[in-house]
Amino acid sequence: MITTVTFNPAVDKTAQVQRLEPGRLNRLQNVRQDAGGKGINVSKTLNAIGIGSRATGFLAGSAGTFIRKRLEELGITHDFVEIEGNTRTNLKVLDADMTLTELNEAGPACSQEDILRLQNRLEGASGVLVLSGNVGPGVPADIYRQLTVQAHSQGLQVILDADGPLFAEGIQAGPDVIKPNRFELSQYFQVPEETLDTALMTDLSRKLMETGTKLVVVSMGEEGSLFVTRDQAMVLPALKIPFQSAVGAGDAMVAGLACSLEQGLSLEETATLAVALSAGACMTEGTQPADADTVEALKACVTWTWL
Repeated sequence: MITTVTFNPAVDKTAQVQRLEPGRLNRLQNVRQDAGGKGINVSKTLNAIGIGSRATGFLAGSAGTFIRKRLEELGITHDFVEIEGNTRTNLKVLDADMTLTELNEAGPACSQEDILRLQNRLEGASGVLVLSGNVGPGVPADIYRQLTVQAHSQGLQVILDADGPLFAEGIQAGPDVIKPNRFELSQYFQVPEETLDTALMTDLSRKLMETGTKLVVVSMGEEGSLFVTRDQAMVLPALKIPFQSAVGAGDAMVAGLACSLEQGLSLEETATLAVALSAGACMTEGTQPADADTVEALKACVTWTWL
């Protein structure tokens, strides 16, 4: 079973404008609302290709009710902890040049008691645990480290997709798979992003494995992605697709990694599925995942180069 944890879910409101003009009236088009948050997006992607998961984390207020209802409509199993306040709403605006502007709320605060309730619910989990995204006020920076230690003690495999202190703390517990992007890698190692060529990123990825991580996946946007294990490395170019929005593309890739861990796929199979799911997410509006047929067609287009 795959369990996804979303500490700070959101109602993702996505819209389009011809040109975003700060300080002026902007009339939004094609406005839609989705249940969002990185872990939830992972569960939605898995659901779209027929893979079950359990989504958990924190929800609050009327926005939390909207998310629960939407997950039920999609047939996604969920077990969220209810907290005080109201789950955040995030606005994502895409202009005609495909430039994305995001306006994200902070989200409701969590108490130590709330965190303990979530940890208790995770005690029965098995299989793969996905820890992704930021956290709301009141959550300690080492929470992903704590949950990784707990998960490993229960025999789970862990995927970590976070940045900043959450990433720095979380990797100390040796999650099985991590998915930084190029900027996050440069930030962690304090090296200029423009100096990160493929060879250096491969070396830095292997340094991240010193605590026990088995696979590092570096997403590089239009340049594709890099998959690194202790003794293998491969670069996969981005697929040429009819682009709609990059929102949720990284989460779709994480869904592929989770599915691969659960099914014990090879590195080639893992990379193929992850890249296809990510590309499929870029072909849809909002945070909608691609359907299974689209993903299968995209898998046939995936290529790679061994390093």
